Amino acid sequence: MAGLMSHTNHRNLALALVVEGGLGLVAFGIGWLLGHSPAIGMAWDRSTADEQLRAIGLGVLATLPVLVALVGLDRLSVQPIERVKDLASQVIHLMFPRPRWWQLALVAAAAGLGEELLFRGLLQAGLSKFIGLPAGPWIALLVASLVFGAFHWLDTTYALLAAVAGLYFGGLLLLTESLWPPIVAHALYDFFALCYVLRTNKTVRYEV
Repeated sequence: MAGLMSHTNHRNLALALVVEGGLGLVAFGIGWLLGHSPAIGMAWDRSTADEQLRAIGLGVLATLPVLVALVGLDRLSVQPIERVKDLASQVIHLMFPRPRWWQLALVAAAAGLGEELLFRGLLQAGLSKFIGLPAGPWIALLVASLVFGAFHWLDTTYALLAAVAGLYFGGLLLLTESLWPPIVAHALYDFFALCYVLRTNKTVRYEV
């Protein structure tokens, strides 16, 4: 049984990495067709290394507010939030019957990179450029966040929470003009949220 669970974990990990990484490839492919690179502010060379590292550090700091919000919502113990936690735990358990922390970390990193390239780098930044100033950035932020919420639909509450998270990540892009902060904040949040949800669930836990 343990061997079967391990095989399932590895197979589904590979599938998750392909899907999430594929979103990034889709973003680059569509961006190439449209003449728009989704890798906003991510050009790495010797002259910009310090700037890129600061953007990554900002992404680490930007994780804290969303983690505080996660714990605060959990402490409310309201039925819609409890249902979201149960749904998330069930989905994780289906993908990873005995999840290990490094598997969750890899999935979170792939999600942060792939989803931010697609929803923020391509959709938000591309739509903002297409509409133009002054309304473009705000309309694009709203549209990208709503699409992001719909993409994460498990139920209405989960989709709304994802849309709010999309507003936050998109706001980071607007403030910094770099995709590094939303990528890092998204990936770290996903990892800690997965660990937190599983640790507080009575039936599904992750292993070291």
